[in-house]
Amino acid sequence: MTGILLLAVVGLWVALIWALTRWITRRVASKNLRWLTGTAFVLLVTPLPVADEIVGGFQFRALCRDGATLKIDPQKARGRTVRIVIAPSNELLPSTAIPIYHSHNSFQDVATGEEIAQYDDYFAKGGWFIHTLGISEGNAPLVIGNSGCIPHNAGTFPKQFGMILIN
Repeated sequence: MTGILLLAVVGLWVALIWALTRWITRRVASKNLRWLTGTAFVLLVTPLPVADEIVGGFQFRALCRDGATLKIDPQKARGRTVRIVIAPSNELLPSTAIPIYHSHNSFQDVATGEEIAQYDDYFAKGGWFIHTLGISEGNAPLVIGNSGCIPHNAGTFPKQFGMILIN
C-alpha cells in the first residue's frame, strides 16, 4: 500500500513538473532556447523533494569514511579484558541536512579503565519528504543506500585481537 502511495506522489510530481515546464517554455521564442530552458528547469526541479537527502548523503558518507573505522593498538589489546562503554549513544548530530545519529563505542580495560579500542557508528534517517509521507516505518532515507555504518569487523574484532569482552 505504501508503494502505491509513493508511486502516486511521484506521478503527481512528474505531472506538475511537466505542466510547469510547458508553461515556462511556451514563453520562449527560440526553439533551441526553449529546449535548453525546459531541460534546465526539469534538471533543477526534479530532485527538490529529496534535495535534503542528497546533501545529507554526502555528509553521512563523509562521517562514515572518517569516523566509522576501528582504532586499536593490537599489541596493547592482546589478552586484555574489556567492557564496552557507549557514550554518547544515539546522539542527534547538529547541522546536518537529515537526522544523523552518532554513537561512540569505547572498549576499556576493566582493571585500569584505559581505552584499548574505539570506533564511531552512524545511522541516518530520511528527509522531510519521507517524514511527510509517513510511508516508511523507520523513516529510512530514499536516496542513501545503506543508512547505517560501523566498521566491517565491529562484532568480531575482540576475538580477532585476543581480547575478552564482558558486559
